[in-house]
Amino acid sequence: MKVSNLIVPVMAGLALTGCASSASAPIAVQPLALGASSPLHISDVSADAAPNIEVGEAELGLITQKVKAYIQADSPAVMASAGASVYVMKIHMTRFDRGNAFARTMMMGLGQIHIEGNVDLEDAAGKRMAEYKVSKDFALGGIAGGTTTVEDVEDGFAKSVAEIVKGKVRQPAINRPV
Repeated sequence: MKVSNLIVPVMAGLALTGCASSASAPIAVQPLALGASSPLHISDVSADAAPNIEVGEAELGLITQKVKAYIQADSPAVMASAGASVYVMKIHMTRFDRGNAFARTMMMGLGQIHIEGNVDLEDAAGKRMAEYKVSKDFALGGIAGGTTTVEDVEDGFAKSVAEIVKGKVRQPAINRPV
C-alpha cells in the first residue's frame, strides 16, 4: 500500500476532530442590555454543576481557565478587576456526558460527547442581568470519533462561552403557529 493512499484519510480525520473544539453560537435567553457608553467588563468566571451532573472540580476549573484565556485573547479589555459596571460570569453545567470513544469508533452517533450549560452574567449585587444557553457535542464516528476526547469538546465549549462577550449569539427560536 502506498503511503500517499493513507495521507488523505488521516488528514480528513484530523480535520474532522477540529470541529469538536470549534465554537458554536450561544443562545441568548435574556441578552445583556448595554449602552454604547457602558462597555462590558467581567471580573471573574466561575463554574458549578447541577447535583446530578458528574463533573469534577478540576474539570470545572479547567473550563473556567479556558474561558478566561479565550476572553483575554479575543477581547482583552473585557476582563477587569474592578469598575462601576463589572459583571461576574457564572457557568452552570446542566449536562456533561463524556461518551465512549470505542462506541464512537464503531459507529457514528454512538458514544456521543455532550456538554451543556447556562451562562449567567450577574452584577455586583448578584442580580442576574443576562442568561445564555451554551452546548457543544461531538458524535462523529470512525478514527475521528475514537481519537476525539472530552477535553477537545471542553475546549469548544469554552470557546462558545467566550463568544458571548463578542456578541456572537443566536436568538431563541420562537414558536409560531403555522
